[in-house]
Amino acid sequence: MTSAILNVKIDAALKEQLRHYAEVNNENLSTATEKLLQLAFQAVEESDVSGHEIDNQHTEEESAAPFTAKEIKGLRKLLKKKK
Repeated sequence: MTSAILNVKIDAALKEQLRHYAEVNNENLSTATEKLLQLAFQAVEESDVSGHEIDNQHTEEESAAPFTAKEIKGLRKLLKKKK
């Protein structure tokens, strides 16, 4: 396995929680972070959440038709009046 450096900004409380986790599990900060990230990715992959479950109200976005040439001309006229 090739190692790579990852610099991230996180909340100080979260860093302290991570540091405590590493200490309790006799790991260094790097090992604990890698382990928890792997567990998080596994949990996401195993969750099998579908779009149907996320959008429980079954709403869909309405697509609006683009402006017509006449509407664009009217908008330009209104913008010119504001100047």
